[in-house]
Amino acid sequence: MKVRCVLFDIDDTLYDATLQMNMARLNAVKAMIEAGLPVDIETAYGALKEIVDEYGPYYNKHFDKLLERLGLKWSPRIIAAGVIAYRETSAAYLRPYPDTVPTLLKLRESGYLLGAISEGKSVKQWQKLIQLGIQHLFHSAAISEEINEEKVNPKLFQKILGELKVSPQETLFVGNQLETDILSANQLNIVSVRIRKGAFMTEEPKDPRMVPKFEIGKLSEVLEILKL
Repeated sequence: MKVRCVLFDIDDTLYDATLQMNMARLNAVKAMIEAGLPVDIETAYGALKEIVDEYGPYYNKHFDKLLERLGLKWSPRIIAAGVIAYRETSAAYLRPYPDTVPTLLKLRESGYLLGAISEGKSVKQWQKLIQLGIQHLFHSAAISEEINEEKVNPKLFQKILGELKVSPQETLFVGNQLETDILSANQLNIVSVRIRKGAFMTEEPKDPRMVPKFEIGKLSEVLEILKL
């Protein structure tokens, strides 16, 4: 059956989210130290990373927890410095990969339906698409919060497939996480394409169900897959 629809994960698939987050946290820590945080960069950054891993990336009190974790008194000045540096750095690094826009445009021009599918908070993920300047290129988007889930799963794929009125066999999906993205696509017999980017680029499948049908190193390579 011919592919009519191409779905994309957002983070580390359409832009370098790992670099963005690492630089934002590093600059936040530097700003907090300049504002009076009495620890070295390595200690503060390491503690912040542990907090993010423990509470998740969408927790909104990371810097408060950092002071608490370091045994320090709560300081609105230090926390504000971190928030400002984090937001400014995050915005500066929120840029699509060089081939993201050309690839999406080529797919649209070729008549494919395009969808974005991602874990996270709906407003936050839409904010990324808008700031990346690509929101208008997608016919639909589905974010895990919309179905009260934290991660991408088959139900999220079913939601967007229903909205786009296409079958799994008519759909190709590009994502970077084996345990969520690729596994979920494979469970529905969607053509799964793993892009080796970001924090999960060196991971290998732990289960045969996580093996992608194709692998690519950059987004534009999906155009060659579609020719098959």
